[in-house]
Amino acid sequence: MQVECSSCAKEINIPDSKIPAGQAFNLNCPGCKTKMRVDQHLKPPASDSVESVDAASMLVDEEFEDDDEDIEIYDEHDQIALILDKQNDDLWTTALTELDYKIQKAKSPEHAVHKLKFNQYHVVVIHEKFGGTTLKTSPLYEFIRDMPMDTRRKTFIALVGENFKTLDNMEALAYSVNLVINKKDFDQLETILKKSIGDNETFYKVYRETMTALGRL
Repeated sequence: MQVECSSCAKEINIPDSKIPAGQAFNLNCPGCKTKMRVDQHLKPPASDSVESVDAASMLVDEEFEDDDEDIEIYDEHDQIALILDKQNDDLWTTALTELDYKIQKAKSPEHAVHKLKFNQYHVVVIHEKFGGTTLKTSPLYEFIRDMPMDTRRKTFIALVGENFKTLDNMEALAYSVNLVINKKDFDQLETILKKSIGDNETFYKVYRETMTALGRL
């Protein structure tokens, strides 16, 4: 779907996979950050002569329900991080924002799984007890562990808890994540993330170049 921002007239292309079928939804313009409410029921009939729809013709009341979720539209080169750690949300948000990541969050493990199914995140942060479960009983952790390898290679997973040994690569491997971090080391969070994400990107850069040379990519 294409809509035109009623404030700055920027044309916004919304992937069909992000549009809730038959429902109204919230939209933040990536240009001027204006918040809009788009109601598909108010969409004018399709016409061959119209390439985009003015969002103003699809807007409803600007007062949104608390449970409504905004659809974020990002620029092509934006890096997106999903934070699943309510206890330390502010610390992760500050550190990842400083590293130029755009931030998303989820309300529950089920909500997080839904997001992961339909979005490619560059970084995912998960607390071992997110949603009040343990890793052994968490459907979210099971989903992350079983992610398709092609998606998994593009996603840096950080797992935080009380008993992990920060930067222990063997422990991270055992949990099928890229980084384990103990909350006691949060005073160095940005430095730890910068190093770990950088090392991961270097590893996969070499991996991709090797596989390309072998004709496997």
